Amino acid sequence: QIFARINRCLRKEMISMKTISLINKKGGVGKTTIAINLAYLFAESCDLKVLVVDNDDQGNDTQFFEGDAEINLADILMGDRSLKEVVQKTRYERIDLIASDTDLLDANIAVIKDENIVQQNILRNALRDVETEYDVCIIDNPPTINASVINALVASDDVIIVTTPDIYGIRGVDRMVDYINSFKRYNPDLRFCGVLLNKFASTPHGYRCIDMLRSRVPLFTSRIRYTKDKLEAATEERKTIYEYSPNCGFARDLGDFLEEYLKGWAN
Repeated sequence: QIFARINRCLRKEMISMKTISLINKKGGVGKTTIAINLAYLFAESCDLKVLVVDNDDQGNDTQFFEGDAEINLADILMGDRSLKEVVQKTRYERIDLIASDTDLLDANIAVIKDENIVQQNILRNALRDVETEYDVCIIDNPPTINASVINALVASDDVIIVTTPDIYGIRGVDRMVDYINSFKRYNPDLRFCGVLLNKFASTPHGYRCIDMLRSRVPLFTSRIRYTKDKLEAATEERKTIYEYSPNCGFARDLGDFLEEYLKGWAN
């Protein structure tokens, strides 16, 4: 049912490659889980070709998709390999991966020190080589601002802040919006789509957090409820939530979010 609704919402003829960054300087908000499952939804429910960019040196996307971390995003940033040389197939026919590991730490430092390149445009220029091969590129960003995150924002069409219903997460959203706006001087077309609230519980505190966020920033109406056990079990088995428990709260809520987000593509 989720897949059927999304298909009705999507108008494929409007799409060139859309690059989407998921971001927050606060860790533990669930960006990677959302990135992986969004990629699966785009691929399996919308029949779109998806490229996932693991932009976190922890390499959690890479581990989930069983990528080869020896060939990774750092190679692109350092100019050692082209993007086409780094892209890897995954076990999902319509999902490819750019992997990551701790090499990204050194690459970030090297990019910042290199005064002979336009530092913020490396990833954007690299993605142009594959923009006709994919419909969607999802960049899963780390909880920091560094050279690779700046590259991600400059390369992105849309940016979505993922946060949780706690005071630290909410305070971090304000700062994150400021960062996003500051990078528009490099990417004037960057669209801040709004905040996606993850790990939501229907409590008075949860609804207070919604009110606080709405008063500060654009907030998606869809919110992802807290679904810990099934997500952990799915991750352990290297399955998306749609393969493990497609009718659980997280699965339904993420489908609602994607439907809401896709409606903005026509605008």
